[in-house]
Amino acid sequence: MRLNRKTHILGKISANSFLKNFWQKKPLLIKNAIENFVSPITEKDLFRIAQDEEAISRLIEYKQGIWQVKHGPFKKSDLLKETNTPWTILVQNINHYLPFAESFLNLFKFIPYARLDDLMISYATKKGSVGPHYDSYDVFLFQAKGLREWKISNQKKITLDKKSPIKIISNFKSKNTWLLKPGDMLYLPPNVGHWGISLSNDCLTYSIGFRAPGTFEIQSKFLDFIQDQLITNVNEIYKDPHLSLQKNPAEINSNMAKVIQKIVDRLRWDTASVNTFIGQFLSEPIENRIFQAPKPLSFANFKKYLISETLKLNPKTRMLFIKSNFYVNGEYIKVHKKYVIFLKQLANDREISLEPTLNKKDLNALGIILLPLYLSGFIDFI
Repeated sequence: MRLNRKTHILGKISANSFLKNFWQKKPLLIKNAIENFVSPITEKDLFRIAQDEEAISRLIEYKQGIWQVKHGPFKKSDLLKETNTPWTILVQNINHYLPFAESFLNLFKFIPYARLDDLMISYATKKGSVGPHYDSYDVFLFQAKGLREWKISNQKKITLDKKSPIKIISNFKSKNTWLLKPGDMLYLPPNVGHWGISLSNDCLTYSIGFRAPGTFEIQSKFLDFIQDQLITNVNEIYKDPHLSLQKNPAEINSNMAKVIQKIVDRLRWDTASVNTFIGQFLSEPIENRIFQAPKPLSFANFKKYLISETLKLNPKTRMLFIKSNFYVNGEYIKVHKKYVIFLKQLANDREISLEPTLNKKDLNALGIILLPLYLSGFIDFI
C-alpha cells in the first residue's frame, strides 16, 4: 500500500481543529482514518526486526495472574512457539527499518519533528495485551490489521501494581469501550488510562509516540552543556589579601562566602547559547543508534550526485533548526544565510533534489556543508 504526502490521517477533522480541541486535552476516535487500509508490514517483518541486536523489543505475557516481560533481541524460536497463553510483542523505531513505516510516520507532520518520536508496532495473539496502563506522552494508536478493543478510563486517582515488572493500573475503571478495525485510529493525551485487548490472532497496531522530556532531564542536560559553554572572561584563583585572624579556624567566614557568591554570580549564558543547547538536545538521536559510514566519495563525485540524485535523511537522523541555525543528530551545522532555504527543505521534507542548473559556486558551497553529513552516514542518496 502506498501513501502520499497529501494523505490526511485525521478523518474529517482539520489539523488546526485537532490541535485546538483535542491535542493534550481529550481522547479522539477516528473511524476510517485511512480507508481500505492493508498493512504492507506483517508480523513476519516484526519478528525479523525483533531478532536484531540493535532493535528495542519486548515480549509480554499474562501467566497465572502475573504480567511477565522479556526484552529482546529474540531468537526465531521464541517468537514462533505455540502456546495457549496470549502474548504480545512490541518493537520500537520501526521507521528506522522499513521505508513504509517512515512514510507512515510522515503523515503526522502536523506535530513538530522535535516532538515526534517513533513508530512502534505491536503484534498480539487473541486476547493478547500489555494490560491497563497509561503513558506520560501523547500517542496515536492506529489499527493496521485484525481487531483490537480499547477500554478507556477517565479516572484521576491511579494505583499501580507494585509487583508487576511493567506499569499496570491495578484499580482500572473503564468509561468507554471502542472496537478498532483496520484503518481506524485512536488518539490519547498523556496520562489517560487505556487497555487494549486483541480480538483476533492477527492483531497489528501502529503506535505513534512523542518525545516529552522531563524538567529534571532538561535541566541536568543543560548543566552538562554549560560546563563547556560558560560565558566568562575571568579565570583567576580565589584571593583573600585582607585575610584576618578568626576565632574559629573551621568556620567559613562571611567574607569568603561573599567572594564565592560574586564568582558564582558572574556565570552568564545568553539566548544564543540556550538555543544551541535546545537544538543539540532535541536533535540527539536515540541512544545507541549506529550510523554506518558509506564508501568514501570524492568531493567532485559527491557534487555530481547532488545534481543527479535525490538526497535523503537517514531514517535514524534527526534534523531540526532554530531560525537559521541547524542541528543534525546533536551537532550544530553552520550555514550561510544564502543556503538556509536548501537546508530547511531537507529538514522539513527529509529529502531534497537540487536543480541541475545550480551554479558552480552554490553547488560547491552546498557540497562543503553536506559532504561531512554524508560521510557520517546521516544522509544518503536514494
